[in-house]
Amino acid sequence: MVVSPRLYPFSSHWLDLDGVRYHYLDEGSGSPVLMVHGNPTWSFYYRHLVTALRDSHRIVVPDHIGCGLSDKPATYRYQLAQHVENLERLVTTLDLRDITLVAHDWGGAIGLGMAVRQSARIRQLVLFNTAAFRSSFMPWLLRVARLPVVGDVLIRGGNAFAGLATRLAIHHHDRMTREVRAA
Repeated sequence: MVVSPRLYPFSSHWLDLDGVRYHYLDEGSGSPVLMVHGNPTWSFYYRHLVTALRDSHRIVVPDHIGCGLSDKPATYRYQLAQHVENLERLVTTLDLRDITLVAHDWGGAIGLGMAVRQSARIRQLVLFNTAAFRSSFMPWLLRVARLPVVGDVLIRGGNAFAGLATRLAIHHHDRMTREVRAA
């Protein structure tokens, strides 16, 4: 993936997760702010917050495996528990403490899963547009995406989740320039 340095002016860092490359940003210094993105976004989602806060805080923003600049292996456990474990490994590897956790969408479940395991490292939480639900109460689009074969074809084969999300969840379509859509 090639992203304009004008839109994404950051240095990339990588954590090796047993042969899988986990991309993250690590900008600035000071008390850490850990930003966890949802689906179908990546660290690019937080680009304006990173530039606004990096002069006063250490900003760490990972890309979940399968998203952004992280590896996207065909055979991988793309499940909540695995993403929580990956985030926890990043936090402990970087020895982040006194963390302000900022989590959006699916990143809320991932971030909170890590926060429960590493509660002594968390100072405060900022959660927005996130939810947790049992599979029996799951929105119908997510239920379809989880169907065997159908979900694989739609999500992995046709990128349907990201395609629909970037159309249905956008209020200011004028901000979704070709360059931003590509990222």
